[in-house]
Parts: sequence; C-alpha cells; structure tokens
Amino acid sequence: MVESIVASAIDKALETVLRKVSEGKKLSTEDLVVLMLGLFQGIRKDVTETNKRIDAINDSLSKRIDALYDLVGKIYDLMGKNYEALNRRIDETNKRIDAINDSLSKRIDALYDLVGKNYEALNRRIEETNKRIDETNKRIDNLYDLMGKIYEVLIKGATTQRQ
Repeated sequence: MVESIVASAIDKALETVLRKVSEGKKLSTEDLVVLMLGLFQGIRKDVTETNKRIDAINDSLSKRIDALYDLVGKIYDLMGKNYEALNRRIDETNKRIDAINDSLSKRIDALYDLVGKNYEALNRRIEETNKRIDETNKRIDNLYDLMGKIYEVLIKGATTQRQ
C-alpha cells in the first residue's frame, strides 16, 4: 500500500519534470532526483516482471522435472520386472545353444571319422590302381620290346631274302 502511494507521488512529480523538459526550462537538483526516481521505478517494475517470469519458468520446470522423475521411476520399475524375465529367456536360449552345439559337435566328429575312413579307403584304392598301372606299363614295355625284336627279325629276314 505504501509502495503504491510512493509510486503515485513519483509519477505525478515525474509528469511535472517532463513538462518542464518539454517547455525547455532548466531542471533543478530536485528535478534530477525525481527523474532518477522515475528511472529506478521503471527498472524496479522490469525487475519485478522478470522475477515473476523466472518464478513461472521455475515452477514449470519443477513440474516437468517431477514428471520426468515419475516417468524414469516407472521405466526403472518396468525394467526391473522385465529383467528377470529376460534373464530366464537368455538362460533358456543359452541352454538350447549348448544342446545344439553338443549335437553338432557329435555330428561333426562322426563326419570327421567317416571322412577319415573314406580317405584311407580311397588311398588304398589309389595305391592299388597305381600298382595296376605300373604292372600294365611293364606289360606294355615288354610288348614294346617284343615288337622291337619281331621288327628286327622281320627286317633281317627281309634283307636276307633280298640278298
């Protein structure tokens, strides 16, 4: 209440000083003080309005922060509930992976043994085939030698008959 009376008095004194300025009259020290008081009053109004805006923003932010805390709390609770279910599913999946891994390892070992046996059998057959090829080559060599001898006999026989 006192502030409004003081503000009203300053406003009236300020009007008088501004009238003097518009008329071009010289201002006294008291007039300059009234101008300063008017300036301070304007600044005070601006500061008061700014404080109100800051308070409103602060209240709004506080509400939003509280809402965010509530949301984070709900999410945390939900994650806690789902954590155990997720762990169970991961454990079940790991067990299935282990079972599949064991099964595949056994199958791979069986295939490895089978391939090893087939490899040994194939090597034996290759060795047998190589022996047969060697024998056939020897027979071909013997036939070649025999044909060479027959050729010599025929050529000698033909040359002796001509003579």
